[in-house]
Amino acid sequence: MQKLGQLLLQAIQAVLGTMLLLSVVLICANAFGRYVLHKPVIWAEEVLGYSLVWMVYLGAIVVTATDQHLRMDLLAQLLSRKTQLVLRLIGNAVFIATGLLIVYQSRDSISVFKHHSQVANLPMDVMHMVIPVSFVAIVVLLVFLSIEDIRALARDGAPTSDKPT
Repeated sequence: MQKLGQLLLQAIQAVLGTMLLLSVVLICANAFGRYVLHKPVIWAEEVLGYSLVWMVYLGAIVVTATDQHLRMDLLAQLLSRKTQLVLRLIGNAVFIATGLLIVYQSRDSISVFKHHSQVANLPMDVMHMVIPVSFVAIVVLLVFLSIEDIRALARDGAPTSDKPT
């Protein structure tokens, strides 16, 4: 199961890298078209906007999987490792509940998007689908990470990693 998770994470990172490179190419092509050929790529701004949104949400999955979220942990560092672990579990539980609410609300909200974007003719339901998909992935990741932390807490109170909370 862990190997599958690593493969999925690598696939998401590859997609993010590809999207970033294609975005740079599109920006350059649009600038060349606009200022040299006087014929801009009219759909470029719209596609770049949606790709940025996709990169943010897919990047959130990577950040969660690698435990790289920004934290204000000055006070938490003063607590015992066991207390830090308990606080991390509480934070995970709050985020899981919030993530599930977002997924539930997205289901109804996205289903009404039957139209396409104005210039690039992108299907709006597909463009917004990244929100529930990314939150499902994050919730699943947090459940697995929380199970590992609960096992560590039951075993000896030490977190499964040396990363600060």
